[in-house]
Amino acid sequence: MTWSRRDFVRTGSAFAAAGLIGLDSTLLTDPYEAARRYRPFRPLLQDPDVRAVAMAALDAARAAGARYADVRVASGASRRTIVQNRQVFTQLVSGSLNFGVRVLVDGAWGFASSTIVTEEEAVRVAQVAVRQSSLNPWGKTRTLELAPAPVVADGQWETPIDLDPWNYTIQDQLELQIEANEAIMNAGEAMGVPGVTGFSDFLFGKNDVVFASSEGSYIAQRFHGFGNNYLAQVISEDRMNFGSSSPESFRTGGYGWEAIDGIPFAADAEQAVEDAVMMMNAKEPDVGRYDLVLDSSAVSAAFNASIVRALEFDRVLGYEMHAGGTSYLAPPEEVLGQFSYNNPKLNVRATGSVPRAGGMYKWDVEGVAPADYPLIREGVVVDYFTTREFAPQLEWWYRRNGMPVESRGTAGSEGSVLIQVVVPSIAIMDPGDEDVTVDEMIAETENGIYIHRGGFAFVDPPMLNMQFSASGMAHEIRDGKLGEPVSQPVFLASTPDFWRSMDMIGGAGTFAYNGGGTGKGDPFQNIGRTVGTPAARFREINVFTYGRR
Repeated sequence: MTWSRRDFVRTGSAFAAAGLIGLDSTLLTDPYEAARRYRPFRPLLQDPDVRAVAMAALDAARAAGARYADVRVASGASRRTIVQNRQVFTQLVSGSLNFGVRVLVDGAWGFASSTIVTEEEAVRVAQVAVRQSSLNPWGKTRTLELAPAPVVADGQWETPIDLDPWNYTIQDQLELQIEANEAIMNAGEAMGVPGVTGFSDFLFGKNDVVFASSEGSYIAQRFHGFGNNYLAQVISEDRMNFGSSSPESFRTGGYGWEAIDGIPFAADAEQAVEDAVMMMNAKEPDVGRYDLVLDSSAVSAAFNASIVRALEFDRVLGYEMHAGGTSYLAPPEEVLGQFSYNNPKLNVRATGSVPRAGGMYKWDVEGVAPADYPLIREGVVVDYFTTREFAPQLEWWYRRNGMPVESRGTAGSEGSVLIQVVVPSIAIMDPGDEDVTVDEMIAETENGIYIHRGGFAFVDPPMLNMQFSASGMAHEIRDGKLGEPVSQPVFLASTPDFWRSMDMIGGAGTFAYNGGGTGKGDPFQNIGRTVGTPAARFREINVFTYGRR
């Protein structure tokens, strides 16, 4: 069925009135019925009415005095189900339909958004954005110049997936979750372990985003993703200790239904229960200094929190001082080519394409393709994550090194109703040239702790100090061999000192991609990304625990 522009306009208003919750994966014949059923998802990739709305916004912005404008129209859908054992706790189907307009007038940004997707509303919102720019004090003190960007007149891209999850019902999803949970419960019963809980939280997301700019770009992208968790959980009889473990078959990222279809949930459920019991009974580590061997997932958590976020250029300039924090990698005149972690093993780069990466895009939210380029070379910082707004402020560095003054394609946002910020989709810490394994690192460690299967890292506002909590598994290392499990060790370190202490780095065989993210902006945004790292060893790190005694 083809919708007329009138249907699109009427439905956009009806969806707004309906509260913008729910979805149907296929277009319904009656747009008012769709709104009444709270199912507002609209496929936007080839919708001419979306183009009309975008053009109306751009024309109105130019007529009101904007020398640059862009608009993003977005329709999103998510389906989340939470099951504990065999009991369904959550069946949440949600969606959205909205747009945002950003304008540049007299050196200042203006931004406005709406959930009523009509041409008339697009004109009004664009005019509001232009008026807002006059209230921005930056325009009175500087003239903002955007870095040039190629015009993409008709771009289209979709996350490559094997099976569209929206061709399956929520009942299909729940049946797979219950099967997964039962695998854990059955494993616990067979092992004679009381109180084993199977917990699963499955979330599929689909988002269509159309970007159009006054320079002539028009880009439509569809993003797919699967996330959240699947756990075996065990609680001690006195309810003072617990342990949990995720089966290694569980995967998240840029997946469709194939993320859960055909996964052998039962195959590693027994191992997951054994690991959960082991961590429940694990002892607390003695406070002291240890050599830490971290697997890829643990390194990724520390890397994302203390290096990747610190390289976001808006933080470096202090734009995030009262929201996401600042950066110790400032000012750029004293950092680029000069700041060193004093560790030639540390090499960091950005890239735009990784198979199954969560958060991957072909063009960022400014319509710029992400670049592949180095950020840290042999421990020395050589670049930042930048956008069209911020790249010109590094012209002195780019010209000196014979590089073009252009965005690195790392503009992002949590949604079209929120303004763009600096946030890369993929960041990589390169593995070592030699194929060093985790076993080899452990064999060369006398007194240490091996932290694997994840962790959480927290940093202070300038990201200069880090605290890391092991959320997965950890074991003692004694005289080159794994010892007893230890319960949730926590370590503290100065960020530069921590990366300086990395004396062994794993080879390609230890490298893996893991989830990451950043929090910033006002209104606050949590934006996901993918980070790739190898395993590594860090010397003489201060370890303690928050556990009860």
